[in-house]
Amino acid sequence: MPARTHRESAPLSPAEAETRLKRVLLHERGLEYSDQAVMGGLDALLASFGGLIPWLNTLPPRESGRYSSLGPGQRQMWVENALQRLGSSASSAFGDRAPAKTSTNKNSGSAKAGKAAAGSRQQPKRRGGSATRPTPKPPTSLDAPLTDLAFLTRATTNKLAKSEVTTLKDLLRLFPRRHIDYSKPTKIALLEFGQETTLIGHVVRTEKLSIGRTGAARVLVSDGSGLATATFFGQPYLANSLKPGTNIAVSGKVNEFRGQAQIESPEYEVMDNGSGSLTHAGNLLPVYPTTEGLPQRTIRNATRNALEVGIPLVQETLQPDVLERQHLPAVTAAISDMHFPASTTAAELARRRLAFDELLLNQLLVLRNRQMWQSRAGAQLIANGHEVTAAFLSSLEFELTEDQQATLRSLLDDMATGVPMARLLQGEVGSGKTVVALSAILACVANGYQGAFLAPTEVLAEQHFLSTSRQLGAVPTPLLPSSITRASMPGFSDRSVTVGLLTGSQSPAQKSRMRELIAAGEIDVVIGTHALLQESVEIPKLALAVVDEQHRFGVEQRALLGKREPRPHMLAMSATPIPRTLALTVYGDLDVSVLKEMPSGRSPLRTVWARDEFLRQQAYEQLRAEVRAGRQAFVVCPLIDQSDSIPARAAIPEFEHLSTGPLADLKLGLLHGRMPILEKQAAMEKFRSGETQVLVATPVIEVGVDVPNATVMLIESADRFGLSQLHQLRGRVGRGGNAGTCYLLSDSPSDDAIVRLRTVEEISDGFELADRDLALRGPGEYTGTRQSGWAQMTVATPADLDLIEACRDEAGRLLAADPELAAPENSALSAELALFARGRPGELS
Repeated sequence: MPARTHRESAPLSPAEAETRLKRVLLHERGLEYSDQAVMGGLDALLASFGGLIPWLNTLPPRESGRYSSLGPGQRQMWVENALQRLGSSASSAFGDRAPAKTSTNKNSGSAKAGKAAAGSRQQPKRRGGSATRPTPKPPTSLDAPLTDLAFLTRATTNKLAKSEVTTLKDLLRLFPRRHIDYSKPTKIALLEFGQETTLIGHVVRTEKLSIGRTGAARVLVSDGSGLATATFFGQPYLANSLKPGTNIAVSGKVNEFRGQAQIESPEYEVMDNGSGSLTHAGNLLPVYPTTEGLPQRTIRNATRNALEVGIPLVQETLQPDVLERQHLPAVTAAISDMHFPASTTAAELARRRLAFDELLLNQLLVLRNRQMWQSRAGAQLIANGHEVTAAFLSSLEFELTEDQQATLRSLLDDMATGVPMARLLQGEVGSGKTVVALSAILACVANGYQGAFLAPTEVLAEQHFLSTSRQLGAVPTPLLPSSITRASMPGFSDRSVTVGLLTGSQSPAQKSRMRELIAAGEIDVVIGTHALLQESVEIPKLALAVVDEQHRFGVEQRALLGKREPRPHMLAMSATPIPRTLALTVYGDLDVSVLKEMPSGRSPLRTVWARDEFLRQQAYEQLRAEVRAGRQAFVVCPLIDQSDSIPARAAIPEFEHLSTGPLADLKLGLLHGRMPILEKQAAMEKFRSGETQVLVATPVIEVGVDVPNATVMLIESADRFGLSQLHQLRGRVGRGGNAGTCYLLSDSPSDDAIVRLRTVEEISDGFELADRDLALRGPGEYTGTRQSGWAQMTVATPADLDLIEACRDEAGRLLAADPELAAPENSALSAELALFARGRPGELS
């Protein structure tokens, strides 16, 4: 008889079918359940074995369905269930983990002999069940550690932990930074070089390449319209696993190679005829934050599996009426679509929903802080404030603007209620915030209380001490330290007001004496840095605390001041206009006053970026011309002394250079932060009186310096400053009747610095500049460290102003109906709020 062909071979027995199936499923596990273990997918093989292995079609979660249509997590579960039924001793719980190593007896001979012996004898069963490990149960909580998730290896969990992803919830919320749109496949014949696209076809042939240390695989793909090459660097094994005839989706950037379309290191996914959802190609491909040693493909597999087991555990935090009113999807759909959206519309809806969640929690916190602050009565009652401040204002050489008058009325009205004031005063450079704050402090002093003025740095504290003393006409007093001045109390012929400065760099004896005088109530206006918040500093009659440049002042430090009893009134000031986004989120627990109106007599300020040496010389010429006309100028440097590590100009060497070079014919003065306070005061008085024509200074002149005769400023190494600081500095000139000019000088600015310099040159409005600064730096940097209120937000952005306002309305509605969020329907939201607020001090509470 002729030999039998393969098609005529004897049918398999059930035992042989189980053995073969076991081998295939173990291979499938090694391929991450990608349905690549056999050509054409597992479904055809399972169908042919259905009669021999009856339970195949009833084993969950497949249950007569197609293996190819299962999600990654379901495929994994089905394979492991099947292996357990087949009694596979190599079966481990969900295949990303390596099989447990069998201990080897040193006396049992070679490993090869041991393996042969193990294969020839029946494995002993454990008491009460199979020798195989039971299939792990799915997680029951979003707080399940990653080590409990069977689809992750130990190596993967360790790498994710470096990015602070340690639980199932963290993995669900490891959202992509962006998506690449590969959702619309392109025929190979229509591919354009340079475009990002997806092509779908079948493998024609593969070959291994000896390229680099690890080699590569080149795969030729056809879709019937043409041929394209996919080259996978560092993955030579794909030449074996991507067999000819395999249907495949390939996504990436198309380049030209020897006249043919080529995609280098593309994303790919093996496809089946049934087609489930794609993870790695042919879709909106998620691009996750980079983690060292963790490929995007591994992260995508991890998040896809996490969605399978985690989504059923996610609780909805918003009530149906809120979802309907705000046109938002359910949270489960939003989380899924953040990772693997079906369309760009679905992706944006998902982002808005999750941004809404973050912003709602933020608004609940700030509104609750506001309620707590206002519900705590017992603040010092400041009566007759309007009458008391009138005498001080009449002594000034200028009149307050309407904005200043309205703001001062608001402050005095707030302090007259007995409820602790919590207000933010913001405004343009030179809009007069300090005089408003000083007026409010004087109202407190006239009522027998003390006021405190807190600045983030000693330099700013000293400037406030000098400017406050000057405005009050206060002078040093014999027998008292030089950091104390005294003046007659405006409107009170028989009373005086004492101003004192306390900083960390004062000598121990000075600080001790100052603390004694403050505690005795002898210092009426206490000016200083965070040293004022130390426990050793007692301000027994503190009625008003003014926090200047509060966005640079720690939340924790402000919170310490707010814990004093009785609670003082609080006025936070910012010379940097704050965008509405931050005013509602970071400072949403404060009432806000804005000074937009500039004092009369101010002329427009021109800013020029001197891009080259010609413009630098032009700046010097302009400065000399202004001085010849009887006006004055500033030259500002970022450093005091030259630094080997920071390439920037310094005040001391620049003073010497200008005095003997470009400005040798002018009278120059020097001012920097290391000078003793009396020397600083003398230098400023010489400049203010006109004895000094040009003042070379560090940013010590940024705040509190008002010389109306100064019309020109040269900012050296301007690339070393941020937008807000440049705006602050240039605001020191043009404060009189003559127009001011600010020149930005920079020797070798970086690309980022060039953007900043152009921005300052083009934009003079502080509020517009603040919006641009926020866009360039982000809320965390803009407001300083993690205190910003945006630290917990991973989805919301400062551009979501409409969402912030909607969340403020919804938060107000929620708290009005359920102040403690104690109702059963708010339990999930209350739990999220507790997590959101954990470890974060209240802004003022």
